[in-house]
Amino acid sequence: MADMNDKYLKVAWSAEMDRGVKRIEPFVDRLMFAVVQAQDVRKASQALNAAGLLVTQLTSTGGFLGRRNTTLLIGMKENQEELAVKLIHDKCRQRVEYVSTPLEGAPLPIPVATPVTVGGATVFTFMVERYEEI
Repeated sequence: MADMNDKYLKVAWSAEMDRGVKRIEPFVDRLMFAVVQAQDVRKASQALNAAGLLVTQLTSTGGFLGRRNTTLLIGMKENQEELAVKLIHDKCRQRVEYVSTPLEGAPLPIPVATPVTVGGATVFTFMVERYEEI
């Protein structure tokens, strides 16, 4: 069995190990949260999965405009952090949308189309103290 202090590999115990076959699984020491607009989530998830990163999707709703988005939970090694950010940057783009705002000083509430930049991604990265598959 692997040394418990090994920071980069975790050996999964299975019936295969009884036959002398070892299966190595990635060790996760970083957890990235990426809040991605709904239009970009499929492309971003596919790119992250293709790079071998562990991705979980959580549906969420944005604050200012109340738009649908998805929070991606991405498990990785320390040296994969820049790759994940690059993939997210490449697949998630900003867009200009228009919202109705009342015209100030008008006697009646006249709506005016106001441009607002939305999209892209908001990324947070945390160090993982413990990773265990149960």
